[in-house]
Amino acid sequence: MNNKAGEPFKLLQFRPLWIEGRSFTPEFTNSSILYLFKRKLPKSVCFRRAYTGWRASGAREERELGESRAFIRWLQKHHLSVEWSQKDFNLHPVFNHPQPPQHDPEDEISRGLSFAIQPVWVQERKIKLYVKDEDILGLINMAHGEDEDFLSLVARYVAYRLNWEKWRAPAPTFYDWVLAQGRRPLLAPGQIGFLTP
Repeated sequence: MNNKAGEPFKLLQFRPLWIEGRSFTPEFTNSSILYLFKRKLPKSVCFRRAYTGWRASGAREERELGESRAFIRWLQKHHLSVEWSQKDFNLHPVFNHPQPPQHDPEDEISRGLSFAIQPVWVQERKIKLYVKDEDILGLINMAHGEDEDFLSLVARYVAYRLNWEKWRAPAPTFYDWVLAQGRRPLLAPGQIGFLTP
């Protein structure tokens, strides 16, 4: 369910907005989307209002910074965060699953992580792997490598990781390990949960 090799993987697709008779479909980078979802301030407005306000202000710096960074700069200037609604966007199909993996709200290790990976069984143990946001983005955007099921890679890495811990050897990150193996993860719905606001 990954995009074709070389095609960027988009976490979501924004729905079109009509502003003064013109249709705009925001095209934000994945990293900007993660930043905006996590940005929480006392003063927040709905996405439509924020985006319309930015466009009405002349969408300054868009040419210089790109759409998403210019929009973020405008929010920062006005000390605003966005109050998101599920109506604002459509998630990539890989995240559309009736019961996606989630982090326990009490789980301190998962604080600040936007993605939850389905636990895997290794050596008769159910183990949950935690991966930094930037590494998940790197994994889902890998353009080259031999295709392999994502959870199969997770299970193999966890097995190696258990051995490395036993030997007290330094372990590479999951992203670096996948890269070194020359693999390209193939994602299926239900394997990764994207924690939207």
